[in-house]
Amino acid sequence: MNFKRKSLALILILLIAGSTLLFGAFDVGDSYHGFKLIEKRFVKEVNAECLLFKHEQSGARLLKIAADDANKTFSIAFKTVPESDAGTPHIMEHSVLNGSKNFPVKSPFDVLAKGSLNTFLNAMTGSDVTIYPVASMNDKDYFNLMHVYLDAVFHPLIYDDPRILKQEGWHYELTDKDSSVVYKGVVFNEMKGAFSSPTTELDYQVGKHLFPDNCYYFSSGGYPSAIPTLSYEEFLNFHRKYYHPSNSYIYLYGNADLNKELAFINEAYLSEYQKSDAIATIPLQKPFEEMKEVTAYYSVPEDNPTENQTYLSLNFVAGLNTDRKLTFALDILSDVLVNQESAPIRLALQEAGIGREVSAYLDELKQNVFQINVQNANSEDKDRFRELVMNTLDETVKNGLDEEAVQATLNRIEFRLREGNDAQKGLTYNFHALSGWFHADDPFLSLAWEKPLAEVKAAIKKGYLEALIREYFLDNNHALLLVLEPKPGMEKENAAKTTCELEAYKATLSDEELDLLVQETRDLIAYQKRDDTPEALATIPMLDITDINTEAKWYEIERKKISKIPVLHYDTFTNNVVYVRLFYDAYVLPTELIPYAALLAEVMGSLNTENYTYGELDKALNMHTGGFSTYLSTFLKNLEDDNLLPNFIVSSKVMDTKIDKQFELLGEIVNHTLYNDPERLKAVLTRHQSRLDASIKRNGMNYALKRMRSYFSNQGMFNELTGGIEYYWFVTDLVNNYDEQAETITQKLAETAALLFTKDNLIVSVTCEKSDLPVFSKYFKEFVKTHPKSKAKAQDWTFEFEKKNEGLLSASKVQYVLQGYDFKKSGYTWDGKMLVLNQILSRDWLTSQIRIIGGAYGGFSSFSPSGFVYFGSYRDPNLKETLDNFKATPEYLRNFTSDETAMTRYIIGTIARIDHPLTPSQEGNLAVQYYFENISREDKQKERNAVLTTTADDIKNFEKMVSDILSQNIYCVYGNEEKIQANKELFKELIKLNR
Repeated sequence: MNFKRKSLALILILLIAGSTLLFGAFDVGDSYHGFKLIEKRFVKEVNAECLLFKHEQSGARLLKIAADDANKTFSIAFKTVPESDAGTPHIMEHSVLNGSKNFPVKSPFDVLAKGSLNTFLNAMTGSDVTIYPVASMNDKDYFNLMHVYLDAVFHPLIYDDPRILKQEGWHYELTDKDSSVVYKGVVFNEMKGAFSSPTTELDYQVGKHLFPDNCYYFSSGGYPSAIPTLSYEEFLNFHRKYYHPSNSYIYLYGNADLNKELAFINEAYLSEYQKSDAIATIPLQKPFEEMKEVTAYYSVPEDNPTENQTYLSLNFVAGLNTDRKLTFALDILSDVLVNQESAPIRLALQEAGIGREVSAYLDELKQNVFQINVQNANSEDKDRFRELVMNTLDETVKNGLDEEAVQATLNRIEFRLREGNDAQKGLTYNFHALSGWFHADDPFLSLAWEKPLAEVKAAIKKGYLEALIREYFLDNNHALLLVLEPKPGMEKENAAKTTCELEAYKATLSDEELDLLVQETRDLIAYQKRDDTPEALATIPMLDITDINTEAKWYEIERKKISKIPVLHYDTFTNNVVYVRLFYDAYVLPTELIPYAALLAEVMGSLNTENYTYGELDKALNMHTGGFSTYLSTFLKNLEDDNLLPNFIVSSKVMDTKIDKQFELLGEIVNHTLYNDPERLKAVLTRHQSRLDASIKRNGMNYALKRMRSYFSNQGMFNELTGGIEYYWFVTDLVNNYDEQAETITQKLAETAALLFTKDNLIVSVTCEKSDLPVFSKYFKEFVKTHPKSKAKAQDWTFEFEKKNEGLLSASKVQYVLQGYDFKKSGYTWDGKMLVLNQILSRDWLTSQIRIIGGAYGGFSSFSPSGFVYFGSYRDPNLKETLDNFKATPEYLRNFTSDETAMTRYIIGTIARIDHPLTPSQEGNLAVQYYFENISREDKQKERNAVLTTTADDIKNFEKMVSDILSQNIYCVYGNEEKIQANKELFKELIKLNR
């Protein structure tokens, strides 16, 4: 590949010259800056003119959605077909962002993350795609981001520097000749964390057994044990093969000048290339002659019970993803057959006692996969599971689907598509376009959804859905029954196998080779610790501090009363959607009912009411609303932990023509839910417990964070009791002893509801246009009339705190290490400059120590105006070393130095985190938060002024505060049982999650 050098000045001249062309002058068949316009059309689903180009010299494809949106989006995607389980596509995604020809710093991505006004900056690897998207509302920043990303994918330093693969993928680490050899690498540990969740293992096994003859057989992210098989030459060959413009899909969105975009992309990059025939293809998998049946395993701790811990999964390959009418129909079937409260397969499995939770979803690969999963089942249930599903499907075809259920699901889908409540529309449309673009060379296929949806609506009336059930489920042998069983101690066995493998490898090395490996390890660590030179950093384009808007954004709430109820109205364009949230003060509850409030939030909307069965209610909510939920949330008045404001929230959104139905349904649920059906209540609680069990395995960090904060914080304790490990134990106990406690549960739920749902205990927020307020007021008044008037007395919650420093034992392959405290309890006050401090610690110090050197997927900190501070690691192979890194933070601050350019970069990055785009509903929610927390416009402006004036000395001055926080020595770790046991001296108690 022969790269031509072009000066940036020449490119900018060409951009200026090109920008004089008018957008309307683009004609199909003509060429612009090397791009031939293939098609131009207005796509009403995205409300914009769309232009499809082909770069004539290089073969690159380009789509521009010329929306009137200042939040401009650029991305380049490649069809990347995994050829093994080594995770090459994923490791490449990480690696190309670690330095390039024009930007020779160690990580341009990290430099941009801490110093640009991006509203989105990331990269993702899918089953058959790698995509590099960026977004910014600043024109200059947008082109800077585009420049860095294009250079990364086309001119990465991976060919010159093998250390990039070692750091991001994997390498042997040997710190001295007497130590053990270990595997290190960011992706290696990221995927160990990912595969600690049974559902990740389940999806991997589904792909492996449904698609034995194409790329979906492999994990594009990487199977942990296979990642160390990737060689440097295989790695480079992958880039040579797939990272060519002929295999690329470039996407532009927003109001940037199209001529400037095309000119820059052509002159700076694509003009260097000639067309290649190396375009990735994915062959279709030939169907099977009979359904496959496979048993696989996932790890649980050694003494963990295995009863009711098996996953059962029935999978069908169902047509092509490019058939959008079909994919809409299959999406409908997933809801109507399985996911709705009264769906026939859900009810049949509940009645048969198979599993505690069932779900279905459509995986849109080149060939669709329709998946029905049951959690918390037993392996001996597998034949009954298959027979019951198939028999239920057969009965459904004979008797026909529930028409009301189908229409309700259609409404849900259409509401979601029309709502447009998306702060990153450019990114969303990008993902939509890629599906049709990749597999049918037509991005409009998956962007323009109205026609296929209309076709589905028409076909449904003629038995289309029932015919699909017959074709793709009952008469389809391209199917798989997967049984995923728990295997106690399997992770320990795997770890021992890896240790033996590494010991055997070390034994093959001569003394000279051992010395070389020790030196390579030291060299890599030295490279990782070394700062980029000022000259290298100067190559990364950056904005000036004058490019930043000095005025803080403010979201004004209008306060009024309707029927003597406080109403908070946020007035904005919402595309005719009305967002309503009912806030019921939870302080009326005695302490023992706190967890029951969380349980109430889970069961409301899923039980019978006086006028609806639970199935009818579910269908009515889908038919008339765009969403309904109940949950607990907390605010802190004046941002003080002693001023906790706990709320039970009922949330709903509807089109403005359905406000009457909205309040009818909300009134029915709030005032007329029946808690006295023990069988239905048991089914809902059992499902809830199953979801919590899966959630802990997927989100160990969140649970460790809640647990750690509960050691010292009122807000933390409330969140732990209503959504943490304590709540999980509470729900598990209710389910395991349900028959003995059923009457008590019913009484407690009814008591909790009676205390909460009174007129004088309510504040309501509504986000809508002012023209919708009269209708809202009319029906809200009728809703309020159904509420009892009296308000219970506020309770005095007194939580007892204890520094527990627990190790949460799991079968995870990695750790999540959390340490923190409240700086206000140590006598400090909030300063907006802490936001810059957080940017520096997260993006520099902790990323370097924990991710780059330590090999974890992430290291970060968080400083909140409430006083809460935490340091954390994510998918971390280490434990004590990470706590030591946290402990060393004050020393880092004591020695901190930064020139004006670097400080400007930190400040710009901090502002980017503050100024991210919001949807109308998010703006309304933020305005409501300001109301409850008593935050003023002046407070936000003061905070912004502090950020903009932060100096290096300000950062150094935080050393004592951070030292005081860390000296409290409060931490909690969720992680691998063996790793935590090996460090048990660090903990006051080791906790088994399954009791």
